[in-house]
Amino acid sequence: MIRFRIIFPVMIVLTLLLITAPLLLGLASAVFTYHGVCYGFTDGSWECTWQEYASDTVFWSALLVIPLGIYLSTTWLVAIGIWLYKRRTSTPEGLSICFVIMIPFGGYLLGSCLMSVFAVFIRLLY
Repeated sequence: MIRFRIIFPVMIVLTLLLITAPLLLGLASAVFTYHGVCYGFTDGSWECTWQEYASDTVFWSALLVIPLGIYLSTTWLVAIGIWLYKRRTSTPEGLSICFVIMIPFGGYLLGSCLMSVFAVFIRLLY
């Protein structure tokens, strides 16, 4: 049986990694690829400082992390929902493998639905 005492710390570590990922990825990319030139969104280029280049790479890496953040937040909702469900029932604290598999799978499905709703909502606005 897998317990919530194992699941929640693992999810906390994943959340902390996801929060620090844009900063770490952006700074690592800036350290290894800075040549004194910044490139614009429309293929323009100009001379820039390392700080400007690093802030650009952190921004673009943050955009890459947004979908993972949505998936992780819905996975948290599923895990907390299962935790509350198991608290209300008289079953022991341990989870069967079915419930353990349901946490990331349910988070992925809810995250996909949420991103689809965002896309439809944005399409309706414009």
